[in-house]
Amino acid sequence: MASSATHTLKVQRLSPDATIPTKGSLAAAGYDLYASADMLIAAGGRAVVPTDLIIAVPPSTYGRVAPRSGLAVKHGINTGAGVIDEDYRGPVGVVLFNHSQEDFQGE
Repeated sequence: MASSATHTLKVQRLSPDATIPTKGSLAAAGYDLYASADMLIAAGGRAVVPTDLIIAVPPSTYGRVAPRSGLAVKHGINTGAGVIDEDYRGPVGVVLFNHSQEDFQGE
């Protein structure tokens, strides 16, 4: 039997540059996160991209930062460690790897 419980994602902005996560559609699997600052990831390099957000996931769950297929296919960008534990209350940063031979300018 399916559960009808509602789970609430609690989000706190740490700066005016932070963007609250959004869903691309009603049926989207998750929320889109946004960088709070422009960044350059060198070819073959990696960076921790700030979101300036604290995200509290519902009890007995965890958050997962997953790669975006468009970034992977078009630019060779993929995510690294991406688990947000239930009890983590620090700022969320996204580890991005640039697997291409060109620098990537993100916004």
